[in-house]
Amino acid sequence: MNMTFVNFALTKVNFTLNREFKPKETTEVRIEPELAINHEIRREEKQLIVLLGVRQLTGDLPYYFEVESAALFTFDEMPEEKILTQFSYVNCPAIMFPYIRETIADLTRRAGFQPLHLNPVNFIQLAKEREEQLKQATGTPSADN
Repeated sequence: MNMTFVNFALTKVNFTLNREFKPKETTEVRIEPELAINHEIRREEKQLIVLLGVRQLTGDLPYYFEVESAALFTFDEMPEEKILTQFSYVNCPAIMFPYIRETIADLTRRAGFQPLHLNPVNFIQLAKEREEQLKQATGTPSADN
């Protein structure tokens, strides 16, 4: 089974200066953006569309941003559900994240700030946390119990 990364597109870009922001000399500004991952499976076409968003819309910060993207991945044959879920929440977002990271760094630089280079993301750990949250929400015992 081969997967092909067909394309990547920005679907939403929003950058807003916080005119109320007053820098504090003693405190470093901490930006901890939210990540959102979603996907759509098109079995007939052997396609997977992954949506990845990164946003920071709250906090006492000099600016706020929201960047959303979509990427198309195709398969020569559709993988089983477990593999498809892994691709949707781990492999594909890991492929997409550098594009989003670059966009945010460029936005902040063009706005006159130091480029914001987002920290690397451990998509494997995020997928594990997501799975645990789903198990708790549905009352399914975890594999550790």
